[in-house]
Amino acid sequence: MPKGYKKKKGCWCPSDFNDSTAMSDSTSVDINEDFIFDTPLDELVDNLYAKRSVTRENALVEIVDSFESDDLLSFVENQYITISYLFINSIKKGMTKETNLACRAIGLLSFTVGGGTGSHEIMKEALPQLCKILSGSDQSKIPAVAKCIGLLAFLGADDLDETEVALEAIWKIIQPKTGNNVTTVKYEPPVVVAAITAWTFLLTTISTWRINQENWTKYISDLSNLLEADDRTVRMAAGEAIALFFELKLFDVKPAEEDSEYFQCLTYMNNMRAKVTAQIDALCCEASHKGANKKNRSAQRELFRNIWDYVMNGGDIEETVKMSSRGAILCISSWAELIQLNFIKHFLRKGFHQHAQYNPLMREIFTFDEDEIEYLPNRVKKIHRSKSKRRHYMQIKKERDIAEARKQSFFNELIY
Repeated sequence: MPKGYKKKKGCWCPSDFNDSTAMSDSTSVDINEDFIFDTPLDELVDNLYAKRSVTRENALVEIVDSFESDDLLSFVENQYITISYLFINSIKKGMTKETNLACRAIGLLSFTVGGGTGSHEIMKEALPQLCKILSGSDQSKIPAVAKCIGLLAFLGADDLDETEVALEAIWKIIQPKTGNNVTTVKYEPPVVVAAITAWTFLLTTISTWRINQENWTKYISDLSNLLEADDRTVRMAAGEAIALFFELKLFDVKPAEEDSEYFQCLTYMNNMRAKVTAQIDALCCEASHKGANKKNRSAQRELFRNIWDYVMNGGDIEETVKMSSRGAILCISSWAELIQLNFIKHFLRKGFHQHAQYNPLMREIFTFDEDEIEYLPNRVKKIHRSKSKRRHYMQIKKERDIAEARKQSFFNELIY
C-alpha cells in the first residue's frame, strides 16, 4: 500500500489524521470482526489484505462484478491509487486465477477513473509488474496480462514513447526473440491471439503523422507470416492488424530526395503490400483443407472479404450499435473504431452497456447519435425501414460484384 495512507472507518485516508505508520506493500493484515465498514465495497477492498489467497480471489470476483454492474466512480475517485496497489499486489503474488482477476479489476478501475492523470498513474505503477509476468513462463496468465497492458496504455499513456514501451512488451509474445543464446518459447494460439488483439487495439492510438514507416517494416513482415499460421483465429487477428496498417497508411513511404534508404524502404513496402494483398485474397476463399477444422471458417471469409474490399475499393466501415432504450446509437466508421469497440466490449463484458450509458469516457472514445427513428410515427418508421432494406440488398449486390471481380482476376492470372 502507498505511504501516507491509513485505515479509518472502512476506507483509506491520508495519514495526517493521526500518528499511524503506513504499512508496506508486503504487509498483510487480518480482518477485524469488530471493524465498521461504510459500504460492502469497503469490506471487499479490505479483504484484499487477507493472507489467504482464496479470500483475496473471492473479493476480486465480487469487485469485478461490482465494476461491471454499477457506476463506482464516486467510490474510487479519491482512493484509486490505494486500490490499484492492492490489485497490483494480487497480480504479483497470486496464482493464475487471482492474477487474471486482478488484471481485469485494475483495467476496470482505470476505465472507471477515465483517461488523464488517474489512468496515467495507474499505468505507471502497474506496467513494470505486468511486463515482468509477460517475460515469465506461465502462459495461463499472459492473455489477461496482455489485454490489461493494452487497456492501461490506451487510457494512460501520455506520449508515443510510453505507448511504444507497451507495444514492444506485447510484441515479444507475438514474435518471441530468437538466437543462439535465447530459448525459443512457443506460445499457444489463444495466447498469441490475445497478444495480437491487445497490440492492435493499442496501435489505434497512434496517428499517422507521428509514424516513421521504417520502424514498422518488421511488424508488417511478421504479421504477413502470421497470415500463414495454422490456427484460423491467429490468421484473423493478424488480418485485423493488417487492415489497420492499411488504414494508418503504414505501407506508404514518404518521399526523400536522393536518399538510398528511402528507395530501399519504398521497394520493400511495395513488395510487402503486393504479398499481403495476395494473402488476403487467398484467405477470402480459403480451401477446405486449410486449418484443423471448419470452425470460424465463415467468419474468416467474411473478415478477409471486408479487408479486401477496403484495400482494393476503399470500402467504408459502417456499423451501428444500439446502446440503450433511450435511443443512443454508437456509430462505427473506421477499422480503428471497430477494433476499439470489439476490444472494449470484450474487456467490459456485461459492464459495456453500463459504461456506455454513464461513463463520459465512452463518449470521448466513440461517436454516439440519438436514434430519432424510434420516436417517429409508425408510417414514417416504415419508410426508413424500407430504405434500410434497400441499402441491405445493395450491399449484397456489391459483395457479389466484388466476388465476381476476384474470380475474374484469378482466371486472368491463369491465362497469362
